[in-house]
Amino acid sequence: MKHLPIVTGLLSLSLSALSLPALAQPQIASGDRYLEDIDGAECLARADGFVNSLEIETTGGEIDRTGYFNDGVFRILCYDYGTDSMVIVFAAHDESGEVAAEFVRYALDSINY
Repeated sequence: MKHLPIVTGLLSLSLSALSLPALAQPQIASGDRYLEDIDGAECLARADGFVNSLEIETTGGEIDRTGYFNDGVFRILCYDYGTDSMVIVFAAHDESGEVAAEFVRYALDSINY
């Protein structure tokens, strides 16, 4: 019976370790930019150039690109408005809202060069 406090302590430590990941929430940032005289196709081409410069794997559809970076994930959307377009970037990071926000700023600046 003298081992009971040790066993109880280890059990509570194990349970708290299991519940800690559930408490962690990703930090999310987003931003957008209106691209004058840049249509949706050119917006996507610029998004592809940006993603290729990062040398990471991505997936994409007709209007979006999705990928992973340094403990985070991002999605770039390009909406066509005739001869103009709108680029929207979402990023989430496991630990830092500032990292997510900085990634969004960097992506928007790179696409709107």
